[in-house]
Amino acid sequence: MKNILVLIDLSPRSAKIAQLALKLAKQINANLLLCDVLNAPLNKVILFEDNEYWPFEDEYYPNAEALVNQLKQNQDNAPIGRTFIDCASISDFNTDKIKDLVVEKEICMMIVGVQHLTDLKASNADNYARQIIDHANCPVLVIPEHTRVKEIDRIAYLTDLRYCEMQVVNFLKAFNAYIFVTHISASGIPDMEDGYAQSLLSDAFAAQVGYNKLFLRNIKGENRKNDLETIVSTADIKVIALVNKKHQMLDRFIQTEPGKKRDYHNLPLLVIPYMNRYSW
Repeated sequence: MKNILVLIDLSPRSAKIAQLALKLAKQINANLLLCDVLNAPLNKVILFEDNEYWPFEDEYYPNAEALVNQLKQNQDNAPIGRTFIDCASISDFNTDKIKDLVVEKEICMMIVGVQHLTDLKASNADNYARQIIDHANCPVLVIPEHTRVKEIDRIAYLTDLRYCEMQVVNFLKAFNAYIFVTHISASGIPDMEDGYAQSLLSDAFAAQVGYNKLFLRNIKGENRKNDLETIVSTADIKVIALVNKKHQMLDRFIQTEPGKKRDYHNLPLLVIPYMNRYSW
């Protein structure tokens, strides 16, 4: 059985993230584990705005068990099936302890919140979300404060098709979502023509994956950020997925321009560890 680990600090905002995580757990048929890191300064990381799914009072929870019990109570009143919910704890913020917990509890995905995805640009010691991502031994779903996403049914996987990871596509299949493999050439490598990109996707991946919700989007030229914004809008993308520490895809995605905001930075970001570095 798959398990999702949600990093929380017992604040009302963390409760909102936990509620969204519960919806995702039901979507991929996974258990839910809440990790209490109250003694760690994750209040700088975990943020979420008010929305229609807010079922809790504006109060801090005394411990993870209290939040788990609240989620279970809400689940009892829900019309759909029950999800197993439990909690775990670590004594302080330590990426090695989080990695050990991932292995011990057989975690398939972690969830953490940030105020803005562009905050991930900083790599200093105070950027706890970036530390979690860079040291993760499983995929990490990062939820920005202003997201309006309610379900994951359309995913854009940003990659250079020449180096597309079969294991990533197989992982994304668990969401039973439409997957838009979005080709962006690695830095210094020429763009790919549409016909060749389509044949590469069809011959090298679609036939082997056996998934009929796999589609291609090919980004070329100088206006790649504008093209990505168009794809996100027209395909109604709900989540961006990419591999960390591979062709600088994460840093290229969160890069900003002066005075320019990108709508896709309001979407949840699924960051997958580089396969050559970790086994998950």
